[in-house]
Amino acid sequence: MTGLFKLSGFGLILFTTSILGFLKSESLNLRLKKLVSLKTAITDLKQRIRLTDTEIDKLISVSFKNVKDIYANLEKSDAEIVENFFNDIGMSDTEAEINRCELYISLLDNRITDAEKKYCELSKLYKSIGFWGGAFICIFFM
Repeated sequence: MTGLFKLSGFGLILFTTSILGFLKSESLNLRLKKLVSLKTAITDLKQRIRLTDTEIDKLISVSFKNVKDIYANLEKSDAEIVENFFNDIGMSDTEAEINRCELYISLLDNRITDAEKKYCELSKLYKSIGFWGGAFICIFFM
């Protein structure tokens, strides 16, 4: 009977650490997806600014309506870029706003490249560490 409890405990440890590895890996993927959606929204905003003369506030609400909880899953430096984008938007003429959008699109391109690189490098690592860390803990307690 005690062997069954030990086995179920080991299974629970292995399952938990594996899930933690998968969740950490998924957080990298969510950051990447969020950056891509922000880039898409800023690109959409740039096109709307270029094609219409509607107030910027209305254009922002239309362009960013599909971006849920803008700051979720972003690193602090990513959130600072987004915050800086929203700080002074609408304070310039149309051409300056278009150039501003292009600048932030290029900044997000760099961030997206970095996020893709991190995801490719670290995703498998986190999953492996989760599983093998749990296996090590199980072996340690045997």
